[in-house]
This record gives sequence, structure tokens and C-alpha cells, in this order.
Amino acid sequence: MVTIAIINQKGGVGKSTTALNLAAQAALSKNTLLVDLDKQANLTRHLEQEDKDTTIRDAFLGNPFEVVTVRKKLDFIPSTPKLMGIENYIQDNLSRETILKEALEPIADNYEYIFLDCPAELGLITVNALTYADYVIIPMAADDYSMQGIEQLLPIIQQVRNKINPKLTILGFVITKYDKRLNITKQIMEAVHSNGWNVALFDTLIRSNTDLVKAQHARKTIFEFDKHSNGAKDYVSLGKEVVKKIKKLQNGK
Repeated sequence: MVTIAIINQKGGVGKSTTALNLAAQAALSKNTLLVDLDKQANLTRHLEQEDKDTTIRDAFLGNPFEVVTVRKKLDFIPSTPKLMGIENYIQDNLSRETILKEALEPIADNYEYIFLDCPAELGLITVNALTYADYVIIPMAADDYSMQGIEQLLPIIQQVRNKINPKLTILGFVITKYDKRLNITKQIMEAVHSNGWNVALFDTLIRSNTDLVKAQHARKTIFEFDKHSNGAKDYVSLGKEVVKKIKKLQNGK
């Protein structure tokens, strides 16, 4: 079983889109669990699960929670706007960083992949995700603000790895909303290289593609909406690269 956290504290970088479509692709052949940890609940609305009686909030409170099947081989734990403020309830818990891990471990063996769609903030929920994850994928849109979010995120990942979860590994950065015609895209790519992040940069670039937006409105994965679109091709490529990287890291241990 492999657990992957999809994270960037900057919103609007394609984080939830990446989590959804990587999970959907994995579920074509592997039992997969997708968890919405974001109080904005974008994935939950996308998958039309906002009416469920239980959500990931119940897991954080130690209550029973439901896992719903949303596609063949793809299970899902929805979120809720009521997740806002949950950190006030758990911050005095002695094992507050491992609540998510303890909640998911009883069902984890049912899956070969678990994808965690993290909130766009660096609080206790994010720390819980990093504590449980094996790997981190960091989507970054080709814009300045996305870069700033990563500069604040990397020290948190390092702290979690040093103090709580030594197996935590950055699997890679993935550039989203890529448009080679724009000057800002060229500037961001130059900045990625100057920061040394290119050593962990996925070769796959997620191109700007209106079909990705249309798929959201249609509440479908990109593969369901148009499997021949550039968006679908890019996420197929990214999914294959993710598997290849994980195998390489595991064989290197």
C-alpha cells in the first residue's frame, strides 16, 4: 500500500484536479482510496458526495465514518465545510499528529493506493496527512504565488520527516496550467531550476486545457469527460511517471 499526499498551500494550482485524476487512473487497475481533507470540499462536490451523513471530520473526532464507492475500484471519504475549526478540537490531543493515520489504518490494507487531497494551508490537518503519507506530490501552477507557497511548505515537510515520519519523501513537483507561449511560464521554469527543484521535477507538464475545467463542471474525471484530450494524455503520462518513480525509490532502498 502506498499513500500519497497532494499538497500546496496555495490554492488554485490544480491540487484537487491532480488528486482526482491520479486516483482515477490508479483505480483503472488497482483498488484506490481518495480522501478529501480540504474544508472547501471541492473533490466532494465534484464527486457529488456532499450529502453524506459522515465525513472525514468524523474520523478526526474519533467517530465512525463511511467510505463510499464512487467509481469501480475507487473509494472516497468526503469532506465538509464543517471541517473548519476542527483543529481547535484536536490540538490538545496527545497524539494529534497521528489521528488520521489511526483512523485509516484499519481499512488501509483494502487498497494499493491512497491519495490525500490536502488543504491549502499548513495546519494540523496537513501535518496529519504528512505524518501518514509515504510520498508527497506538489502541484505548482506556472505563476509567482505558487512558488511562494512551496517555499513555505518545504520546511514543514522537512520538520515532519525529521521529527515524526522519517519515510516521508517528496516524489516530485508537477507543473500545472503550463502554457509555453506565456513569458511567466518561462520565468517560473527558470526559477524552478535556479532553486534546484528541477532535480525532483516530473517530466510530465500538465498543459492548460479547457477540458479539465469542463470536466469539473460535468463532475467527471478527465478520462470520463474526454479520454483523448490533452488533459487526459497529460495525467496518463503523470500517472505512469509516478509509478515509475515509486518503484525506483523502493528498489533503491
